[in-house]
Amino acid sequence: MKLNRRTVVLGAIASMAAPLPALAQKRYGPGVSDTEIRIGSTMPFSGPVSILGTLGKTSQAYFNKVNEEGGINGRRIKLIQYDDGYNPGKALELTRRLVEQDEVSFIFETVGTATNNAIHRYLHGKKIPQLLIFSGANKWNDVASAPFAISGMPTYNAEGRVYARWILENMPTAKVAVLMQNDDFGRDYLAGIKAGLGDKAKDMIVAQSTYETTDASVDSQVVSLKGSGANVFISLSNGKFTVQSMKKANDIGWKPQVILPLGSSSLSAIMRPAGADAGKGAITGVYNKPVSDPQFDKDPGVVGLREFLKKWLPEADASDSLVGGGYTAAQVLENILRRCGDDLTRENIMKQASSLSGLSTPLLMPGITLSTSEKDHELYGHLWLQRFDGNAWIPFGKALSV
Repeated sequence: MKLNRRTVVLGAIASMAAPLPALAQKRYGPGVSDTEIRIGSTMPFSGPVSILGTLGKTSQAYFNKVNEEGGINGRRIKLIQYDDGYNPGKALELTRRLVEQDEVSFIFETVGTATNNAIHRYLHGKKIPQLLIFSGANKWNDVASAPFAISGMPTYNAEGRVYARWILENMPTAKVAVLMQNDDFGRDYLAGIKAGLGDKAKDMIVAQSTYETTDASVDSQVVSLKGSGANVFISLSNGKFTVQSMKKANDIGWKPQVILPLGSSSLSAIMRPAGADAGKGAITGVYNKPVSDPQFDKDPGVVGLREFLKKWLPEADASDSLVGGGYTAAQVLENILRRCGDDLTRENIMKQASSLSGLSTPLLMPGITLSTSEKDHELYGHLWLQRFDGNAWIPFGKALSV
């Protein structure tokens, strides 16, 4: 073929436009290399809600499994976790360490509203993603003020509205007593309940009492709430305080309809320590299939969870909802990182986390899928309700829009 000047010029233009080699297309941010993705998390492995550390232990085990199977797009996941004791100041100190010394790519699964509040301004200032955190505070879905945060659970406000809807439909003349943690966790739940009850809230809610996470007990608050004559008891509490609230109500002969936050319904950590008599009939929300319900014994998602635990976390209780929570969060993050391909900048990680569409994982209840957008970071659009039968949580009804 005879080359002329036009042919040479066109050939040069074509070579410039041709795709670059795969190696040149890789884009990495802090904490990422050809072989590794470093992720950071602080967890309450000790302190008043240490049971919630189960979430982190399960996610760590899941990524150990992923690494043995070849990692994500050929990269091992290094999940660095520190114990914050559910202390906001400690959470901030350790998050700075994760970012400035360990040089993690982003923060994942930090537990608690107060702890996430403490680290938010620091992470936001550095545009570091705060992904799948275990706080349902409404603020995490305000994209204008929290553009780099995504909650890994339904918002407290949305969950509260679902409980209010159930009360209106099933106990329309109820008298409601509320125990609440005195922070955004409690206030957001209560705001959702009041919004769901609407004009009836002022008449139906007959008593409210608060507690601090540093308190030794909530016994006196429960005794006071019983005196209101309420026949519905909503315990917007965590950890040992949830156990105490149910046990005390039962001990003093108060038998209201109990409603619990979905994050405070673990069989092994909450319901069994409280006792079958104290918890029987309680209602809470659920998005993962409860392993304790016999109807799911042969469900592929539940079978998969049990097989995973047998090898990777044998000391865990498969029926613990916190185990399921950590398992699902890790699977969602795995999906996000696989979607990133070789563009593992913080910008693209956040972009992929903010563009989920109808994502399903094996353990999610029927009718529940996960979606996000740049304008809406609310991951969960539906929720089921379940009732404790004294031994297991049993879902009822159908998927409810939040």
